Amino acid sequence: MHSVQQPYGFLSYGRTPAVPETDRSTDDPLSRFHAKLTEDLMELTDLDAKVPAVYLDQRIPLGSTWEEELKERLSRCQVFVPLLSRRLFTSEWCALEWECFQRRQQLQRGRGTFIRNAVVPVLWSPLRSGDIPAPYSEVQYTHQDLDPKYLELGLRGLQISGNHGTFRKVVYQLALKIVDVAVSSRLEPCDPGEFDDLFDAMNDTVGEER
Repeated sequence: MHSVQQPYGFLSYGRTPAVPETDRSTDDPLSRFHAKLTEDLMELTDLDAKVPAVYLDQRIPLGSTWEEELKERLSRCQVFVPLLSRRLFTSEWCALEWECFQRRQQLQRGRGTFIRNAVVPVLWSPLRSGDIPAPYSEVQYTHQDLDPKYLELGLRGLQISGNHGTFRKVVYQLALKIVDVAVSSRLEPCDPGEFDDLFDAMNDTVGEER
């Protein structure tokens, strides 16, 4: 499969607060998912290993350098992959990432070249349909062709409940969907400066810490 552009995807997720009483990272399941998705995308495409197949930012956002990197990734990624969870829904930074990507898609609509919505939501934690607010609820997330356990537990639940075989299968199927969307949507890059006003508004209201 010929690559469209790099990176293929951008993972948007609600950061889990650190637990002081333990040394274990609360985002271990996230790191495992990212590694498996990256591995599958590398197998399904001709992406260069020097460039991450899927962008995942796990740093605390501080300063203009971080912001410029985030704008650059959002302006060039081919598919936006929000990890649906209650943490995502309450994160102002995740809302900003979504708004940036939607603006980029709207720019392409304005040029008359928009083909397909390039958002592939992933069910991260167990949720009922009524728990998912707009705008996330407006995009198909259930993927009925995937294992029922995925719809019941989410990807994080599959990992921590020991359903590792199902987890690997579902991640591969999601990788196939991401590749299909990337190739069929052909979303064009935009100038990262298109997002400047959105970031400025965010910094005016919440500062530089997620």
